[in-house]
Amino acid sequence: MNRHELSLVLRNAPGALARVVVLFSSRGVDVESLSLDPTERGDVSRMDVVVWLPAGRNPDQLVKQLSRLVDVKSVVAVADPARNQIGA
Repeated sequence: MNRHELSLVLRNAPGALARVVVLFSSRGVDVESLSLDPTERGDVSRMDVVVWLPAGRNPDQLVKQLSRLVDVKSVVAVADPARNQIGA
């Protein structure tokens, strides 16, 4: 499995976090950690999440799927190649 870090800007709205979590669940994404903090703007929050994807799955697909959610204002995969593999 490969470890990936994602950073999202998420609209502060009822159900926004739930929609992101349901997307992860329905695609078999294992969440290692999740941090959600409000921004100075107040209408959006920053979400940092570490996920495990099966070997061969590219995080780009997950980034595209997340960006289609109405509550996600932006999403990027944070590169950290030194810590991204287990069981290799």
